[in-house]
Amino acid sequence: MPDLQNFSITPMAAANINVPRATISAQITDSQTGEVLADFTGGNALTFPGVLTTLTAAQRQELINLIATTIVFMKAGLE
Repeated sequence: MPDLQNFSITPMAAANINVPRATISAQITDSQTGEVLADFTGGNALTFPGVLTTLTAAQRQELINLIATTIVFMKAGLE
């Protein structure tokens, strides 16, 4: 995989844009026991982008970092 160089993210003011909404359903289970650790199905399903408001500032920054690197590679035709 190519290396990402000179990468930075500069925070800016919040933007109001229209984005597609999506319902995210999933369960997280323990791979050893099968125990359900988190259930985001049915009434517990997550709605994007609304779920972003439930994240801490640190979690939102981590998400921005993940999204930003993916965008850079997509725009470069590498994803």
